[in-house]
Amino acid sequence: MATTNGAVENGQPDRKPPALPRPIRNLEVKFTKIFINNEWHESKSGKKFATCNPSTREQICEVEEGDKPDVDKAVEAAQVAFQRGSPWRRLDALSRGRLLHQLADLVERDRATLAMTTSCASPGMSPLVSVGPSLHGTSPC
Repeated sequence: MATTNGAVENGQPDRKPPALPRPIRNLEVKFTKIFINNEWHESKSGKKFATCNPSTREQICEVEEGDKPDVDKAVEAAQVAFQRGSPWRRLDALSRGRLLHQLADLVERDRATLAMTTSCASPGMSPLVSVGPSLHGTSPC
């Protein structure tokens, strides 16, 4: 019988530890715009900022820089999404659950890529730390 931390009572793990993520070489950046209301947008100001690899300080790409008008647009879109009669509100719980499970499946599928790219937000953080507990803590039993 498993305990809450994923180990069985006899001290043996109930599943294999995640594979160590490998460095991603030549990662193709596909999206650099702001995602609002299921669409990609350029920032209202037209400003961009450089995203750099923290270990090499090499520029990866430039990303649209959102300011107050962009945030306002996103908040407005979110408010509309939760109004009565919106497509999201018309979805029944089962359909919403399916969509959220699909998202979880995609995160799980791409966990190594996510760990290697999002660990850049915390320079010095081990990718193993990024891919291990955080994703397994959110996986369904």
